[in-house]
Amino acid sequence: MDRRTTAQDVYRCELCDENMVDMLCVVCPRKLCKSCVGNHLDDDPNKHKLVKFQDRNTTLVLPTCPTHSSERCKNYCQECYNAVCPSCIPSDSHKKHTFLKISEVFEKRKENINSDTKELDEIVFPSYTTIVQKEESDAAKLEEDYKSLKQSIENQRKKWHDEIDKIVNMLQDETERMRETQLKALKKHIQKVKDLCIEIQEAIKSNKDILHSPNVTETLSYKSRNSALKRLPEKLELSTPKFIFQPINKDLIAKMFDVVLGFSISEHTEGYEKNTQTIRENEAIILVKPEIQFVLETGEIKCPDKIACQSNGKLWIAGNEGSLKLFRCDTLQPKTGATSSGLKLKHVNLNKGPTDIAVTRTGDLIYGIKLENTVFKLTKDKAQVLINLHDWKLLSLCITAFGELLVCMTDERKYRCRVVRFNQDPEIMQIIQYDHRGESLYTSGMLSKYIEENKNGDICLADCDAAGVIVTDRAGQFRFRYDGKTSFQKNAPFRPVGIATDSKAHILVSDSLKIHIIEENGQFLRFLDMVCSNPLRLALDEDDNLYISDTHGNVKVVRYTNTNAIFAQAQRLIMTLF
Repeated sequence: MDRRTTAQDVYRCELCDENMVDMLCVVCPRKLCKSCVGNHLDDDPNKHKLVKFQDRNTTLVLPTCPTHSSERCKNYCQECYNAVCPSCIPSDSHKKHTFLKISEVFEKRKENINSDTKELDEIVFPSYTTIVQKEESDAAKLEEDYKSLKQSIENQRKKWHDEIDKIVNMLQDETERMRETQLKALKKHIQKVKDLCIEIQEAIKSNKDILHSPNVTETLSYKSRNSALKRLPEKLELSTPKFIFQPINKDLIAKMFDVVLGFSISEHTEGYEKNTQTIRENEAIILVKPEIQFVLETGEIKCPDKIACQSNGKLWIAGNEGSLKLFRCDTLQPKTGATSSGLKLKHVNLNKGPTDIAVTRTGDLIYGIKLENTVFKLTKDKAQVLINLHDWKLLSLCITAFGELLVCMTDERKYRCRVVRFNQDPEIMQIIQYDHRGESLYTSGMLSKYIEENKNGDICLADCDAAGVIVTDRAGQFRFRYDGKTSFQKNAPFRPVGIATDSKAHILVSDSLKIHIIEENGQFLRFLDMVCSNPLRLALDEDDNLYISDTHGNVKVVRYTNTNAIFAQAQRLIMTLF
């Protein structure tokens, strides 16, 4: 048996593979016997450091100086945050710097590593283990819940089948009773006619007997019965009943059958039991008199009713004729009411006008085509299919704070309307269609329905068909409905055609006449007067600059709060530091 291949063999020199190990080169590293040490050092002794093999875990391996390759770093520069050798200390690059012994830094770092390892081992890893156990338990419970849900649906199906069977049996019994009644009347009538036939046959026989008889008395006593017999019996008319079936209304049946509510997948950035210090932004925002910064002329775009803000002062604008344009607005100098054509960066031609547009956090454009069931993603001027809505038609869409996609859609017959949340894969995370009573949250129809997520996570839908703004929370539970009626105008028509939300969770709604501002709980705050006579779509950038498209083919940029771009940028910088 070869001793070098047995589990009980001692460490052997890695050069000669025969002698026992005496030394260790901590630089290479290599295990060496005394005989092979010289051979190992032949190429460059300064590149190697040998220690006794039994001291391999206690001897510090000092780093080689990147500037002076022949020296080892014995100190640590506190200003440069790196190890230095004795020759580096007097150099100009380390003038007036403070140095520590590298062994002290080494021990301190070891303590930190030990502390981190202890925290990971005793707190973090057990926490993750607990989370995994909980999620696995939740997964098992989820399976049971869905099994119960499917069984409930199956039970309801059986109930409906039982009710349908009862209705069918009742109709069949009623039909059988009608059949028996008509058949009895028909048989009675047939028997009556048969009896008359017999009577006629008897009359014929009697008349023939008299004709062949020489008896004068019988002939003289003959009385004709033809007048009575030639009168045919009453005609019996029967009408077979017909089954008149009602057309099947799938939507009504689906609503009557019951609905499945509460489907949602929510990821909370605060995590599991995470204690974080919340940095609150300045809540004391003041709505001031709106001021037009400048007016952006969109050129040949007709009716620019789709706008979406991109970062760095860029604005996507689309019209009904199938043209998408990207403008740069941050280079414009703010001048009240000044008109500018802006700097056009891109021009994308589509076959049809887009239904709606939105911009992702990475700057990609999301859009859908009118009367189609496909959502596209434009990346580096290349369009690709993002989502196929199948039997549903796109009405509007928006991007959430977490990068999810909210899509408002209607079915092909325009009977139903719903909001669906997609994650970035994209997969369906949530369907919002009914309230807690199973009633539809949104109206049917194809008029304007524009969706936006508020800062507090609420989902706001400007529903022109319903003449209102319907707001649900992130879970899809109904919160409130704003119908445009205020103490200033109680009977004025309200047909919302645009919606946006700002950094303070205010909801801005345009109704083609004026712009309403309401707070996050539905309380009316004010109108934005004298800024746009025919507002269409609204958009807000990261500095709360309001972009308003109008029917004249222009986009107005308006300030309506007391904050300014510099203050907003400073706030964002502070947030990134934390």
